[in-house]
Amino acid sequence: MKKAGIFFVLLVAFVLAGCASSPGKISGEEVGSYKLRSMDPVVINMLGIPTEKQIETVIDEKGNLTIPYIDEPVKASGLTTSELERKIQRIYTDGKIYRNITINVITTAKAYYMQGEVNRPQEYPLTRRTTLLQAIAAAGGYTEYANESKVTITRNGQLLKYDPKNLEQHPEEDPLIEAGDRIKIHRSIF
Repeated sequence: MKKAGIFFVLLVAFVLAGCASSPGKISGEEVGSYKLRSMDPVVINMLGIPTEKQIETVIDEKGNLTIPYIDEPVKASGLTTSELERKIQRIYTDGKIYRNITINVITTAKAYYMQGEVNRPQEYPLTRRTTLLQAIAAAGGYTEYANESKVTITRNGQLLKYDPKNLEQHPEEDPLIEAGDRIKIHRSIF
Protein backbone atom coordinates (compact mmCIF):
# COMPACT_ATOMS: atom_id res chain seq x y z
CA MET A 1 0.00 0.00 0.00
CA LYS A 2 2.84 2.38 0.91
CA LYS A 3 4.63 1.59 -2.41
CA ALA A 4 1.46 2.39 -4.35
CA GLY A 5 1.23 5.77 -2.58
CA ILE A 6 4.84 6.63 -3.40
CA PHE A 7 4.32 5.53 -7.00
CA PHE A 8 1.22 7.76 -7.26
CA VAL A 9 3.07 10.79 -5.83
CA LEU A 10 5.96 10.27 -8.28
CA LEU A 11 3.54 9.85 -11.19
CA VAL A 12 1.75 13.11 -10.32
CA ALA A 13 5.12 14.90 -9.97
CA PHE A 14 6.23 13.74 -13.43
CA VAL A 15 2.92 14.75 -15.01
CA LEU A 16 3.05 18.20 -13.40
CA ALA A 17 6.67 18.67 -14.44
CA GLY A 18 5.71 17.89 -18.05
CA CYS A 19 2.85 20.39 -17.93
CA ALA A 20 5.15 23.12 -16.64
CA SER A 21 7.65 22.87 -19.47
CA SER A 22 7.73 25.63 -22.01
CA PRO A 23 6.54 24.95 -25.56
CA GLY A 24 9.25 23.97 -28.00
CA LYS A 25 10.06 25.56 -31.31
CA ILE A 26 10.33 23.93 -34.69
CA SER A 27 12.76 25.52 -37.15
CA GLY A 28 12.54 28.86 -35.36
CA GLU A 29 8.76 29.05 -35.76
CA GLU A 30 6.18 28.81 -33.03
CA VAL A 31 4.32 25.53 -33.10
CA GLY A 32 0.85 26.20 -34.42
CA SER A 33 1.63 29.39 -36.35
CA TYR A 34 0.28 29.08 -39.87
CA LYS A 35 2.14 30.99 -42.55
CA LEU A 36 -0.08 32.41 -45.27
CA ARG A 37 0.52 31.20 -48.84
CA SER A 38 -0.58 32.06 -52.34
CA MET A 39 -4.24 31.27 -53.02
CA ASP A 40 -5.19 31.40 -49.32
CA PRO A 41 -8.53 33.14 -48.82
CA VAL A 42 -8.54 35.84 -46.13
CA VAL A 43 -11.05 38.24 -44.58
CA ILE A 44 -9.70 41.66 -43.58
CA ASN A 45 -11.80 43.67 -41.12
CA MET A 46 -10.97 47.39 -41.02
CA LEU A 47 -12.26 48.84 -37.75
CA GLY A 48 -12.10 52.25 -36.06
CA ILE A 49 -12.46 54.24 -39.28
CA PRO A 50 -15.43 56.37 -40.46
CA THR A 51 -16.72 53.63 -42.76
CA GLU A 52 -15.73 50.23 -41.38
CA LYS A 53 -15.04 47.66 -44.08
CA GLN A 54 -14.83 43.93 -44.45
CA ILE A 55 -12.79 42.74 -47.43
CA GLU A 56 -12.94 39.12 -48.57
CA THR A 57 -10.03 38.39 -50.88
CA VAL A 58 -7.51 35.78 -51.93
CA ILE A 59 -3.74 36.08 -51.80
CA ASP A 60 -2.64 36.12 -55.44
CA GLU A 61 -0.17 33.74 -57.09
CA LYS A 62 2.70 36.14 -56.33
CA GLY A 63 1.79 36.15 -52.61
CA ASN A 64 0.30 39.65 -52.61
CA LEU A 65 -2.94 41.32 -51.52
CA THR A 66 -4.55 44.44 -52.93
CA ILE A 67 -6.18 46.68 -50.31
CA PRO A 68 -8.12 49.96 -50.64
CA TYR A 69 -6.24 53.28 -50.97
CA ILE A 70 -2.85 51.55 -51.30
CA ASP A 71 -1.24 51.73 -54.75
CA GLU A 72 1.26 48.91 -54.29
CA PRO A 73 0.27 45.30 -53.53
CA VAL A 74 0.99 44.13 -49.98
CA LYS A 75 3.21 41.03 -49.62
CA ALA A 76 1.23 38.55 -47.49
CA SER A 77 2.68 35.09 -48.18
CA GLY A 78 5.08 33.87 -45.53
CA LEU A 79 3.43 35.94 -42.79
CA THR A 80 1.12 34.83 -39.99
CA THR A 81 -2.26 36.54 -39.72
CA SER A 82 -0.94 38.58 -36.76
CA GLU A 83 2.09 39.74 -38.74
CA LEU A 84 -0.14 40.70 -41.68
CA GLU A 85 -2.48 42.64 -39.36
CA ARG A 86 0.44 44.70 -38.02
CA LYS A 87 1.84 45.24 -41.52
CA ILE A 88 -1.45 46.54 -42.95
CA GLN A 89 -2.07 48.73 -39.91
CA ARG A 90 1.43 50.23 -40.24
CA ILE A 91 0.90 50.93 -43.96
CA TYR A 92 -2.30 52.87 -43.26
CA THR A 93 -0.94 54.84 -40.29
CA ASP A 94 2.54 55.55 -41.74
CA GLY A 95 0.93 56.67 -45.01
CA LYS A 96 -1.37 58.99 -43.01
CA ILE A 97 -4.41 57.46 -44.68
CA TYR A 98 -5.93 56.76 -41.25
CA ARG A 99 -4.65 58.00 -37.90
CA ASN A 100 -6.25 55.21 -35.92
CA ILE A 101 -7.25 51.91 -37.49
CA THR A 102 -7.59 48.39 -36.22
CA ILE A 103 -6.99 45.54 -38.65
CA ASN A 104 -8.20 42.00 -38.07
CA VAL A 105 -7.19 39.28 -40.56
CA ILE A 106 -8.93 35.91 -40.54
CA THR A 107 -8.17 32.89 -42.70
CA THR A 108 -11.11 30.77 -43.66
CA ALA A 109 -11.27 27.20 -42.42
CA LYS A 110 -8.61 24.87 -43.74
CA ALA A 111 -8.90 21.11 -43.63
CA TYR A 112 -7.30 17.83 -44.62
CA TYR A 113 -9.03 14.52 -45.18
CA MET A 114 -8.23 11.10 -43.70
CA GLN A 115 -9.39 8.09 -45.70
CA GLY A 116 -9.02 4.35 -45.61
CA GLU A 117 -7.87 2.22 -42.71
CA VAL A 118 -7.93 4.68 -39.79
CA ASN A 119 -10.35 4.51 -36.90
CA ARG A 120 -11.99 7.87 -37.68
CA PRO A 121 -11.84 8.61 -41.43
CA GLN A 122 -13.21 12.14 -41.89
CA GLU A 123 -12.33 15.77 -42.53
CA TYR A 124 -10.03 17.39 -39.93
CA PRO A 125 -9.39 21.10 -39.41
CA LEU A 126 -5.86 22.27 -40.11
CA THR A 127 -5.40 24.82 -37.34
CA ARG A 128 -1.69 24.37 -36.62
CA ARG A 129 1.42 22.72 -37.99
CA THR A 130 0.49 19.07 -38.41
CA THR A 131 2.71 16.26 -39.66
CA LEU A 132 1.59 13.03 -41.30
CA LEU A 133 2.14 10.97 -38.13
CA GLN A 134 0.19 13.54 -36.08
CA ALA A 135 -2.67 13.38 -38.60
CA ILE A 136 -2.79 9.59 -38.33
CA ALA A 137 -2.85 9.84 -34.53
CA ALA A 138 -5.63 12.48 -34.67
CA ALA A 139 -7.68 10.01 -36.74
CA GLY A 140 -7.45 7.45 -33.93
CA GLY A 141 -4.59 5.47 -35.40
CA TYR A 142 -4.72 2.48 -37.69
CA THR A 143 -7.46 -0.13 -37.93
CA GLU A 144 -6.51 -3.79 -37.58
CA TYR A 145 -6.57 -4.11 -41.40
CA ALA A 146 -4.20 -1.21 -42.15
CA ASN A 147 -0.96 -1.53 -44.05
CA GLU A 148 1.11 0.58 -41.66
CA SER A 149 3.89 0.90 -44.25
CA LYS A 150 1.82 2.30 -47.10
CA VAL A 151 0.28 5.77 -46.94
CA THR A 152 -0.41 8.13 -49.81
CA ILE A 153 -1.14 11.84 -49.82
CA THR A 154 -2.93 13.37 -52.80
CA ARG A 155 -1.83 17.01 -53.01
CA ASN A 156 -2.64 19.31 -55.92
CA GLY A 157 -3.10 16.36 -58.28
CA GLN A 158 0.15 14.67 -57.25
CA LEU A 159 0.35 11.34 -55.44
CA LEU A 160 3.00 11.29 -52.70
CA LYS A 161 3.94 7.94 -51.10
CA TYR A 162 5.18 7.50 -47.53
CA ASP A 163 6.17 4.70 -45.19
CA PRO A 164 5.07 5.75 -41.67
CA LYS A 165 7.20 3.02 -40.07
CA ASN A 166 10.26 4.66 -41.64
CA LEU A 167 9.01 8.11 -40.56
CA GLU A 168 8.82 6.92 -36.95
CA GLN A 169 12.52 6.06 -37.16
CA HIS A 170 13.32 9.39 -38.89
CA PRO A 171 10.89 12.02 -37.52
CA GLU A 172 12.79 14.84 -39.27
CA GLU A 173 11.41 13.42 -42.56
CA ASP A 174 7.77 13.48 -41.35
CA PRO A 175 6.05 15.73 -43.93
CA LEU A 176 3.82 18.65 -42.99
CA ILE A 177 0.17 18.35 -43.97
CA GLU A 178 -1.23 21.10 -46.18
CA ALA A 179 -4.78 22.34 -46.61
CA GLY A 180 -6.71 20.11 -49.00
CA ASP A 181 -4.47 17.05 -48.56
CA ARG A 182 -6.19 13.68 -48.91
CA ILE A 183 -4.38 11.11 -46.80
CA LYS A 184 -5.15 7.47 -47.49
CA ILE A 185 -4.10 4.59 -45.28
CA HIS A 186 -4.13 1.51 -47.49
CA ARG A 187 -5.45 -1.93 -46.56
CA SER A 188 -3.02 -4.75 -45.87
CA ILE A 189 -3.26 -7.81 -48.11
CA PHE A 190 -3.16 -10.07 -45.02
